[in-house]
Amino acid sequence: MDRSEDILLKARQTLKEEINRLQTELRTLRKRLAQLDKMLGASPQIPRHPTISDALVGILEASHRPLSTQEIVQRFQALGIPQRAKNPYNSIQALLHHLKRTTPSKVVQDSATGRWYTPHSLV
Repeated sequence: MDRSEDILLKARQTLKEEINRLQTELRTLRKRLAQLDKMLGASPQIPRHPTISDALVGILEASHRPLSTQEIVQRFQALGIPQRAKNPYNSIQALLHHLKRTTPSKVVQDSATGRWYTPHSLV
């Protein structure tokens, strides 16, 4: 191995060790927080990060009209919602169809226009 590979391997190992240290510290801090909550009689605070599904439903609820998949993709990008998909359009389209099949249905697709909305957003 040449010198640059050695440096990269060492840097990678250092980062892994730092991640492990921070994860251990985070577990310790969460335990302490849970102990404090228990002493105060408070319910534990579990942080909940919004999911892409939550963001999608939120976009549709905020709209005053049904949106096409392309419009939804544009709003995702405008809001800076992170996505790892190489093709966000296909990813969002698949998620919309999944949410359409949930019970109760979280989104509805207009059969005539193909546009999406939430069941209670157009009331």
